[in-house]
Amino acid sequence: MTIKLTCPVCDRPEIEGNICPNCETDLTLIRQLQELPQVAVEAAVIAAPKSPQNIRQLLLLMGVIILLLGIALGGFISRQLPVETASIATTELVETAGFMPWLNKQKIDKNSRESSSCGGFYYSVQRGDSLSRIARKFYGEGSRWPELIEMNPNLKGRENKIEVGEVIFIQNLPEYCL
Repeated sequence: MTIKLTCPVCDRPEIEGNICPNCETDLTLIRQLQELPQVAVEAAVIAAPKSPQNIRQLLLLMGVIILLLGIALGGFISRQLPVETASIATTELVETAGFMPWLNKQKIDKNSRESSSCGGFYYSVQRGDSLSRIARKFYGEGSRWPELIEMNPNLKGRENKIEVGEVIFIQNLPEYCL
Protein backbone atom coordinates (compact mmCIF):
# COMPACT_ATOMS: atom_id res chain seq x y z
CA MET A 1 0.00 0.00 0.00
CA THR A 2 1.50 3.35 -1.03
CA ILE A 3 1.11 6.45 1.06
CA LYS A 4 -0.66 9.32 -0.67
CA LEU A 5 1.09 12.64 -0.08
CA THR A 6 0.15 16.30 -0.32
CA CYS A 7 2.63 18.49 -2.17
CA PRO A 8 4.21 21.02 0.23
CA VAL A 9 4.72 23.51 -2.63
CA CYS A 10 1.37 23.62 -4.43
CA ASP A 11 -0.83 21.73 -1.89
CA ARG A 12 -2.04 19.22 -4.44
CA PRO A 13 -3.51 16.30 -2.43
CA GLU A 14 -3.28 12.52 -2.91
CA ILE A 15 -0.09 12.17 -4.95
CA GLU A 16 0.94 8.54 -5.38
CA GLY A 17 4.27 8.96 -7.21
CA ASN A 18 7.52 10.70 -6.21
CA ILE A 19 6.99 13.73 -8.48
CA CYS A 20 4.10 16.16 -8.12
CA PRO A 21 2.20 16.20 -11.46
CA ASN A 22 1.17 19.83 -10.85
CA CYS A 23 4.48 21.61 -10.01
CA GLU A 24 7.04 18.81 -10.59
CA THR A 25 8.37 18.90 -7.01
CA ASP A 26 10.43 15.84 -6.02
CA LEU A 27 8.64 14.17 -3.08
CA THR A 28 11.09 11.27 -2.61
CA LEU A 29 12.48 12.44 0.73
CA ILE A 30 9.03 13.20 2.11
CA ARG A 31 7.82 9.75 1.04
CA GLN A 32 10.83 8.08 2.70
CA LEU A 33 10.17 9.96 5.95
CA GLN A 34 6.50 8.98 5.90
CA GLU A 35 7.40 5.30 5.41
CA LEU A 36 9.72 5.18 8.45
CA PRO A 37 8.41 3.06 11.31
CA GLN A 38 6.62 5.04 13.99
CA VAL A 39 8.45 5.23 17.33
CA ALA A 40 6.64 5.83 20.55
CA VAL A 41 7.06 9.47 21.51
CA GLU A 42 7.51 8.73 25.20
CA ALA A 43 10.43 6.39 24.57
CA ALA A 44 12.22 8.86 22.27
CA VAL A 45 12.17 11.76 24.75
CA ILE A 46 15.07 11.85 27.19
CA ALA A 47 13.64 12.21 30.62
CA ALA A 48 14.99 15.33 32.30
CA PRO A 49 14.21 16.21 35.86
CA LYS A 50 11.52 18.90 35.82
CA SER A 51 11.74 20.20 39.32
CA PRO A 52 10.90 23.87 39.88
CA GLN A 53 14.46 24.38 41.19
CA ASN A 54 15.99 23.22 37.87
CA ILE A 55 13.61 25.34 35.84
CA ARG A 56 14.40 28.45 37.92
CA GLN A 57 18.13 27.84 37.52
CA LEU A 58 17.77 27.39 33.77
CA LEU A 59 15.71 30.59 33.44
CA LEU A 60 18.20 32.51 35.57
CA LEU A 61 21.10 31.26 33.48
CA MET A 62 19.32 32.21 30.25
CA GLY A 63 18.53 35.66 31.64
CA VAL A 64 22.15 36.27 32.60
CA ILE A 65 23.35 35.15 29.17
CA ILE A 66 20.86 37.46 27.42
CA LEU A 67 21.86 40.36 29.68
CA LEU A 68 25.56 39.86 28.96
CA LEU A 69 24.93 39.61 25.22
CA GLY A 70 22.89 42.82 25.33
CA ILE A 71 25.63 44.69 27.18
CA ALA A 72 28.29 43.45 24.77
CA LEU A 73 26.18 44.27 21.71
CA GLY A 74 25.31 47.72 23.07
CA GLY A 75 28.96 48.50 23.69
CA PHE A 76 29.89 47.36 20.20
CA ILE A 77 27.15 49.42 18.53
CA SER A 78 27.90 52.53 20.58
CA ARG A 79 31.52 52.43 19.40
CA GLN A 80 30.48 51.99 15.76
CA LEU A 81 27.82 54.71 15.41
CA PRO A 82 28.55 58.43 15.84
CA VAL A 83 26.26 60.19 18.27
CA GLU A 84 24.70 63.43 17.08
CA THR A 85 23.04 65.69 19.57
CA ALA A 86 21.10 68.87 19.10
CA SER A 87 22.29 71.76 21.17
CA ILE A 88 19.55 74.12 22.21
CA ALA A 89 20.24 76.88 24.68
CA THR A 90 17.56 79.10 26.16
CA THR A 91 18.31 82.79 25.98
CA GLU A 92 15.69 84.23 28.26
CA LEU A 93 13.49 83.01 31.06
CA VAL A 94 9.77 83.50 30.60
CA GLU A 95 8.28 86.18 32.79
CA THR A 96 6.17 84.30 35.24
CA ALA A 97 4.12 87.03 36.95
CA GLY A 98 4.03 85.06 40.17
CA PHE A 99 3.22 81.74 38.46
CA MET A 100 6.63 80.24 39.30
CA PRO A 101 8.20 82.38 42.03
CA TRP A 102 11.46 80.40 42.08
CA LEU A 103 12.25 81.70 38.57
CA ASN A 104 13.47 85.27 38.43
CA LYS A 105 13.24 87.51 35.38
CA GLN A 106 16.96 87.75 34.66
CA LYS A 107 18.48 86.99 31.29
CA ILE A 108 20.60 83.86 30.92
CA ASP A 109 22.46 84.91 27.78
CA LYS A 110 23.76 88.50 27.54
CA ASN A 111 23.74 88.32 23.74
CA SER A 112 19.99 87.76 23.43
CA ARG A 113 18.18 89.64 20.71
CA GLU A 114 16.66 92.97 21.72
CA SER A 115 14.11 92.82 18.90
CA SER A 116 12.63 89.61 20.28
CA SER A 117 10.34 90.73 23.02
CA CYS A 118 9.59 87.23 24.20
CA GLY A 119 12.96 85.54 23.90
CA GLY A 120 14.04 82.50 22.04
CA PHE A 121 16.87 80.03 21.92
CA TYR A 122 19.87 79.04 19.85
CA TYR A 123 19.74 75.95 17.65
CA SER A 124 22.70 74.11 16.15
CA VAL A 125 21.96 73.06 12.55
CA GLN A 126 21.91 69.29 12.14
CA ARG A 127 22.60 67.13 9.10
CA GLY A 128 19.61 67.21 6.74
CA ASP A 129 18.29 70.54 8.07
CA SER A 130 17.10 73.35 5.84
CA LEU A 131 15.50 76.63 6.85
CA SER A 132 12.07 75.33 5.88
CA ARG A 133 12.60 72.13 7.91
CA ILE A 134 13.74 74.14 10.93
CA ALA A 135 10.73 76.47 10.54
CA ARG A 136 8.40 73.45 10.31
CA LYS A 137 10.05 71.92 13.38
CA PHE A 138 9.73 74.98 15.61
CA TYR A 139 6.94 77.05 14.04
CA GLY A 140 4.74 74.29 12.62
CA GLU A 141 4.95 75.60 9.04
CA GLY A 142 7.87 75.40 6.64
CA SER A 143 6.69 78.57 4.90
CA ARG A 144 7.75 80.64 7.93
CA TRP A 145 11.47 80.33 7.05
CA PRO A 146 11.75 84.10 6.25
CA GLU A 147 11.26 84.75 9.98
CA LEU A 148 14.47 82.83 10.61
CA ILE A 149 16.35 85.07 8.17
CA GLU A 150 14.83 88.14 9.81
CA MET A 151 16.24 87.05 13.19
CA ASN A 152 19.54 85.87 11.65
CA PRO A 153 20.67 88.48 9.08
CA ASN A 154 23.87 86.50 8.48
CA LEU A 155 21.72 83.95 6.58
CA LYS A 156 20.54 86.53 4.01
CA GLY A 157 21.70 85.59 0.52
CA ARG A 158 22.59 82.00 1.47
CA GLU A 159 19.17 80.61 2.37
CA ASN A 160 19.98 77.27 0.73
CA LYS A 161 23.53 77.02 2.07
CA ILE A 162 23.32 76.61 5.83
CA GLU A 163 26.03 74.44 7.33
CA VAL A 164 25.93 71.61 9.87
CA GLY A 165 26.95 72.96 13.27
CA GLU A 166 26.03 76.55 12.43
CA VAL A 167 24.16 78.16 15.32
CA ILE A 168 21.03 80.17 14.55
CA PHE A 169 18.62 82.06 16.76
CA ILE A 170 15.01 80.78 16.93
CA GLN A 171 12.58 83.37 18.23
CA ASN A 172 9.76 82.16 20.45
CA LEU A 173 6.36 82.35 18.79
CA PRO A 174 4.51 85.53 19.80
CA GLU A 175 1.33 83.57 20.57
CA TYR A 176 3.20 81.80 23.39
CA CYS A 177 4.64 84.93 24.98
CA LEU A 178 3.19 86.34 28.18
